[in-house]
Amino acid sequence: MCLGASVRGDIIGKIMMINSLSFIPVIFLHFLIVFFKEKSNLQLNSKYLPYIYYFMIFKMVISIYLHIEFDINFLLYRIVSGSTLLTFLIGIIFDFGILAYLYFRHRKEPSYLITIIRVVFFSLFISFSPIILLSFLPDLINGQVLVSSHYTAWFVIFFPLAFAYLIMSQKIYDIDMVIRRISVTVIMTIVPSACITALTIIFFYEDISIKKLFAFFIATLTVLTLILYSIEHMYTRLERFMFPRKHVLQAALKKISKDLTSTSSFRDLKDLILLDIVNTLQVYGGAIVFKYRDSTEIISEGEIDQTEIERLIVQDHPEEHPELMCFEINRHEEYTSYLIMTRKKSNTRLGLEEVQWLNLIISYLAVSLENVYLIRKLTDKLNRLASQLPDEQEAQDFNWFRKLSFELQERERIRIATDLHDTTMQDLFFLKRKLAAIGDKYVLPAEAKDNIHSLIEYVEIINVNLRQSCFDLHPYLLQEIGLVRTIEKIIERESYSCPFQIRFDAAGANAIERKDLEVKRHLFRIVQELLNNAKKHSEATLVSIRLTASNGKFVLHYRDDGVGFDPDRLAAPDVGTSGVGMEQLRSRILHLQGHLELDAGRGTGVDLRISFPTKEGLTA
Repeated sequence: MCLGASVRGDIIGKIMMINSLSFIPVIFLHFLIVFFKEKSNLQLNSKYLPYIYYFMIFKMVISIYLHIEFDINFLLYRIVSGSTLLTFLIGIIFDFGILAYLYFRHRKEPSYLITIIRVVFFSLFISFSPIILLSFLPDLINGQVLVSSHYTAWFVIFFPLAFAYLIMSQKIYDIDMVIRRISVTVIMTIVPSACITALTIIFFYEDISIKKLFAFFIATLTVLTLILYSIEHMYTRLERFMFPRKHVLQAALKKISKDLTSTSSFRDLKDLILLDIVNTLQVYGGAIVFKYRDSTEIISEGEIDQTEIERLIVQDHPEEHPELMCFEINRHEEYTSYLIMTRKKSNTRLGLEEVQWLNLIISYLAVSLENVYLIRKLTDKLNRLASQLPDEQEAQDFNWFRKLSFELQERERIRIATDLHDTTMQDLFFLKRKLAAIGDKYVLPAEAKDNIHSLIEYVEIINVNLRQSCFDLHPYLLQEIGLVRTIEKIIERESYSCPFQIRFDAAGANAIERKDLEVKRHLFRIVQELLNNAKKHSEATLVSIRLTASNGKFVLHYRDDGVGFDPDRLAAPDVGTSGVGMEQLRSRILHLQGHLELDAGRGTGVDLRISFPTKEGLTA
């Protein structure tokens, strides 16, 4: 920038600035030697460097002497400035040669060194090529510059800025990608820049020179290149405002993909994944369905008809449905899984962009479902193995697993019961009060008041059912009133809804109640499992349960007059079938060091006798 300063100013200052230009390539060469030694332990020959400094200082002294000894004239000024430019060009070319030599010498070595060389070369080229090609070379050849160094010298700032970023961030950016993107961007903007320049010629032909026209073309090309190059960054920043739906889908995709990495159970699939999918797509409801050989398991969220789901997945082409959209996740010999979505709340089907997003989610979900299924299958196999081992030392080796499994189950049941009590039941309580307040506050027709009263009663029924479910999950009465009274209460409750008669009696209750809470909880779970199986499968008219304590052992005797079952089917139950519950029951019996006697057959009912030792200190 200072090269063209007026010679009528400070003569010494003028000569110092002109000669300082010659020092730039030398100082840069010195910088390269130190930089490569520090960054990559690369030793460059620096023995000749002091001699170059001596020569440059000698040249500066001669220039100052000539200007002081002789009168300043244009010829002397041109000789000094020309020699300075020539020295600068030779030095820069030498620096480029050093970089090219280093690149070809180390191009097959680790990429870190090669990347540093590319960064330095690219920064040097961007910084000095405009002032060399547009200012210095034309001045040496024709005595006239194409573009003034007042403008081209600004590019030199790029070099220190690039190295400042490199040192502060301690990162090497991908220079190949940067060069490729800039090159493509420049090529794309050449034609628009030429068109704008042509329009400028048409409208301002008489007032514009070739030099100004060229400068205008370069400036237009630079501005358009910068705009086009920064469009990607601008698009990323403005995406949430320009394309809000796409931004929401991408944000949800990131969250769901992150949640899938921590999903280890089917409950997590509903609470973490399915809920996010339903909320993101704004649909009425969704479901993940597992279709086994002889059963179906549905995990649903929102408003979706499970009966319609079961009817849909038995079709040859389940994806063809007027209201539901069915996507197959994965298919195996043991099961097939589906993701089913309802219509959107705007009463429209999912759009193409949303379907593509859902297909991407399904590709992630397939891997996660496979892992969850394998974890569940492995757990069931371990339970089955632990329950089938004889009551000997080898069975005792699995006590640690049984204890851990039961503790995790109880902890999860308590958590779910607490969540239901603290959230859903409280919400229902406030809903009931609000409905009652509306009926009392406003003057309503008799029919409307009857409808409100019916809604209040329905909410109360839901609340009662939830309270019963919470008790099944967390039987807190075991500690307050004991095992026998708790079983009596649950049987009293079940007798209202069961299609069969239930008889229960207990003998030796005092001995039973002396057992610790964990043992009583296991006994309660066994009775609970027996009643659940009777309701689902027995088709009995009478179920009797008797709990006795005598002769040094507890005996739980269960009998029904139902259809019975084939005991061989329990040998290897599939995941999702009723046999898994029986395996849990067997595992509990073995954990309590008990013994199971089973008499069952097709059409002969079930007679089951479970005995436990009464030895004190028996714990879970």
